[in-house]
Amino acid sequence: MIEMPEATTIASQMNTTLTGKTITRFSRGPLTHKFLWLNRPDEEYHSMLSGRTITGAESFGRSIYLRMEDLMLWWGDTGGRINYHEPGATLPKKYHLLWEFDDGSSLTFAMEMWGFVKLLDRSQFEKRPQDESGIQPLSPEFSVQALDRMMDAYPEKKAKGVKGFLVATGYVMQDHLNGLGNAYVQDILFRAEIDPRRKVLDINAAERRNLFDFIQSTIATATGLGGRDDEADLFNQPGRYIRLMDSRTAGKPCPSCRTPIQKIAYLGGACYLCPTCQS
Repeated sequence: MIEMPEATTIASQMNTTLTGKTITRFSRGPLTHKFLWLNRPDEEYHSMLSGRTITGAESFGRSIYLRMEDLMLWWGDTGGRINYHEPGATLPKKYHLLWEFDDGSSLTFAMEMWGFVKLLDRSQFEKRPQDESGIQPLSPEFSVQALDRMMDAYPEKKAKGVKGFLVATGYVMQDHLNGLGNAYVQDILFRAEIDPRRKVLDINAAERRNLFDFIQSTIATATGLGGRDDEADLFNQPGRYIRLMDSRTAGKPCPSCRTPIQKIAYLGGACYLCPTCQS
């Protein structure tokens, strides 16, 4: 899934590469996917987008926005690849959505897990979509005090562990961290020496400060490296951030204490942790 470092990278590349191009056609690709959601009929995507010129792109948390003067394409909760293709390039065999531009270049989206690509008009957004909420990990609004406020307000702080809090969305609480998913949370919690199952209510002040520092440093490092090495950018190039805790390191020695890294099932997904370092 695309998280904040990948969204930031792709949006920056879109802004540089797509700004000034005019969309000539929208169409479906050769593949279908029941967990790819559009908010309008295909015909409206084509009729509303045709002739529109891209004015820029940006990101917020895990979302990517491609802007036109009075329209916006919004990629959210995205598990897939957004790729740009130069004029005359052969399109990939497998993709779900296609946008073609006036210079012969194109953009494809290939869904791998789930997500949506919404087409919004001006009444549905100002700076960002009306139903997009939260605070970005590297924003000026994010502070130790903000983290304290969010952790104290987390509605399941007595029942769920800190992993659940870190990946909470606006459906859980409006005031949340927007940008983190399961992938980066593994490394953040390892560096902060916190077990993902620890109840939010039990995380003390010193641990919260530590958690804040490692959220910022991990996301800043990953963003500077163009995201994770198992995700791709706009030009289908992998990022350079290599995770410490993932399926590839399960069973291997912890980089700190050499205890084998453990895989557990928690909150509907896999977690990777060091049973010695994380408590």
